[in-house]
Amino acid sequence: MINKSYNLLLAAAAAAAVPTPLVPQQSSDSTRAARRTAEAVAVRAQPRPPEVDGRLDDEAWRLAPVITGFTQRDPHEGMPATEPTEARVVYTDRAIYVAIRAYDSQPERITGLLTRRDQWSPSDWLGVAFDSYRDRRTAFAFMVNPAGVKRDIYFFNDGDGEDDSWDPVWDVAVSRDSLGWSAEFRIPFSQLRFPKGENHRFGFNLYRMISRLNEEQFWQLPPKNEPGFVSRFGDLVGIVGIQPPRRIELLPYSAAGNTWEPAEAGNPFRTGTKSSARLGADLNMGITPNLTLSATINPDFGQVEADPAVVNLTAFETFFPEKRPFFNEGLDIFRFPISLGDGDGANEQLFYTRRIGRAPQGRPDPRGGFAEAVPQTTILGAAKLSGKTSSGWNIGALGALTAEEKASVIDGAGRRHEDVVEPLTGYFVGRLARDFRNGLTQIGLFATAVERDLPPELNYLRQDAYSLGASWNHRFWNDTYAVAGWIAGSRVSGSPEAIDRTQRSSARYFQRPDNDYVTYDPSRTALAGFAGQLMFMRTQGNWRYGAALDTRSPGFEVNDLGFQREADRTIQAAWINRRWLRPGKVFRSFNLNFNQWSLWNYGWDRLGLGGNVNANWTWLNYWGGYMGVERNFGGLDPAALRGGPGFIGPGRVNFWSGLWSDQRKTVRARVDWGFTRQDEGAGWSYRVGPGISWRPAEKVDLSASPSLSRVFNGWQYLRRADALGETHYLFGELDQTTVSMTFRANLTFTPNLSLQVYAQPFVASGDYKAFKRVVDPRAPTFAGRFDRFGPDRLQLSGDTVRVDLDRDGTPDLNLGAPDFTVLSLRSNVVLRWEYLPGSTLFLVWQHGRAHSLTDGSFSLGPRLDDLFSAPATNTLLVNINYWLSL
Repeated sequence: MINKSYNLLLAAAAAAAVPTPLVPQQSSDSTRAARRTAEAVAVRAQPRPPEVDGRLDDEAWRLAPVITGFTQRDPHEGMPATEPTEARVVYTDRAIYVAIRAYDSQPERITGLLTRRDQWSPSDWLGVAFDSYRDRRTAFAFMVNPAGVKRDIYFFNDGDGEDDSWDPVWDVAVSRDSLGWSAEFRIPFSQLRFPKGENHRFGFNLYRMISRLNEEQFWQLPPKNEPGFVSRFGDLVGIVGIQPPRRIELLPYSAAGNTWEPAEAGNPFRTGTKSSARLGADLNMGITPNLTLSATINPDFGQVEADPAVVNLTAFETFFPEKRPFFNEGLDIFRFPISLGDGDGANEQLFYTRRIGRAPQGRPDPRGGFAEAVPQTTILGAAKLSGKTSSGWNIGALGALTAEEKASVIDGAGRRHEDVVEPLTGYFVGRLARDFRNGLTQIGLFATAVERDLPPELNYLRQDAYSLGASWNHRFWNDTYAVAGWIAGSRVSGSPEAIDRTQRSSARYFQRPDNDYVTYDPSRTALAGFAGQLMFMRTQGNWRYGAALDTRSPGFEVNDLGFQREADRTIQAAWINRRWLRPGKVFRSFNLNFNQWSLWNYGWDRLGLGGNVNANWTWLNYWGGYMGVERNFGGLDPAALRGGPGFIGPGRVNFWSGLWSDQRKTVRARVDWGFTRQDEGAGWSYRVGPGISWRPAEKVDLSASPSLSRVFNGWQYLRRADALGETHYLFGELDQTTVSMTFRANLTFTPNLSLQVYAQPFVASGDYKAFKRVVDPRAPTFAGRFDRFGPDRLQLSGDTVRVDLDRDGTPDLNLGAPDFTVLSLRSNVVLRWEYLPGSTLFLVWQHGRAHSLTDGSFSLGPRLDDLFSAPATNTLLVNINYWLSL
């Protein structure tokens, strides 16, 4: 219903609870306020249904009981609202109508900023939410601000998660007068999900935000110090004789585009321009009242914003979030996270949607000529079946088929070839879960499958990949404590070459010479493993705490359809949280956290041991901040030598902090910074990221976010090389500077017509100051683990670095040209027009530049000159769709 980054409904969801009375009262485990009830009234022939114009003067509204008694959640939790709010609910056979009157003693100070749909702004807001399944876990929320901007969010997992990409088709109108403002909602029953029955009882809540006061009001208040959100809704009764409508929605689209790119002499695949056109469609159909089929054929995602540029020098893949609408919408039931805590591994999961339609994994052989570049795999079709039965079963199934991709090649003799770069691949994800005790207990199963039709030239890819998991979440003792966890198994199979690559991957490195507890077998044709997690938490009150154990066997592998960085490790963690949620003399709220963890591999080598203390707060003036300090004592790093023996990584101290200003103001600012120092002088880094946003008019929002980071890494891996009868693991001392700037501009002409501009120039330079090899990876001191090459053994020729190990004048190792500069500019302009409800026209311009150098020196001015003088690629796209309700 509201963006979780701000103090609106999702903030309530994160720490919400049962309702409290209208006077301040400390909640307890044994004292709970009664669930409130509102009544809806049927209007069919007489009187006529309300006309959605925002004025609330229809006769139908006079028949409905008035809903009052809103309570503050902020700034003074439990106190009556400072400005009264009233609501009414009526319904017809086709839709439910909600009228909300927001009285205001200062109507001239009502704030309504014009933004695109679903974008949060520091406006006044009115909202309504329905738990139409009445499962106490999911809800459909609808909101509007005084400018008529709509927001709709699907909540799941009792408010712990949200899906703001859900875009139902509904109507709302607003009006202002001397008494305040009002909103009139019309929500078709086809946009809700509920079981068959003669009498319906929905979970129900109403919401108001008064921006100038930062005052949140709820009809059914969810206190901050108790868990749950949807489970704390009140009830809506009186809906009689309504059956779930048959739902068939079709969204056909057509798209066309042209790309202008730098031409390459003699290359028939880079002539300077190329055109594209495609047709496709999305389908949403109610199979039963509780099950919905969503399908897409030949989808197009040209309007999706490009990923930011990164320089990844680690052994692990970079995670990029999903931005494609079809794969974002309604995916709550398909989530199975396998991470613990935050940090680099926080995105690990059994189902990573970006595996579907990924960039091809094969590379064509130009054969002395030219090869076509295939940027991504074609999705032939995809479908999702999801829903919830009246008995509490959650059901989900997703399938997708991607095409065999071939890259055209014209060899040096002018002959044409086709190389397969990605096989025909089928994907499947299934979910089955059951709610008990009104959603306080849930047990579920989850499965994924990938099957590839591999040609001989791609036999280094895995043929099949399967995973099966079970999860549980049990809240007990008046919802004060919770036990949650999951277990999962995986199996991959393929040729010996494919499974050998799996064993040697950065997730496990079976071939490590000091790996004496796992058998490395290059003749294997399958690999299996398991993983699991168990967590105990106190989730209610001002003191909260928990403990967890998480493990993955060395053979666990889910990267064919999931996202996983590492296997072969066990994590123990514990945490304590103390929070102050009522305003005091200085702070409006304050959170203090203590965390501790330790890690081992399955050979009982310690991989890490550490802890941190961190805090976040909001001052009385609605400015806020955070800070933290962490101590990590280091341990064995099995990936540092990329398949070589384990390396003892140094410990480190981290500090991070940030501040932000009141987000309601015309000019908003924030700054984030951090510093890391490794033990024994092994390295250091710092980063600073200020940001400023300016709203010069109600229709315009501008932001700029520069970022600077400096890293000195005294043990940056370069390569493995054999020389003089030995294997050498070569490292460098890297001085890296990265600068970027993210610009955004949002211009909203009407709630249905907007223009978005995004641009990010990016410069990263890396200069190696010294080079060395590992001689004893487990030496007691950091310096003792390396042999640092002096001038008598280094041979520099231009950008190329060579090493004369035995000082005989002949180079034994060639490090190539390790210094680098990476330059990138990614930008797009998107005009979005919802010309009819559910029907949208996109006009997109994309502009990009990229360049790389073997000079690692950093100077911002000359580097920007290099960037903006690099050849540009421009793309113009048009995409139009039309919503049909059949």
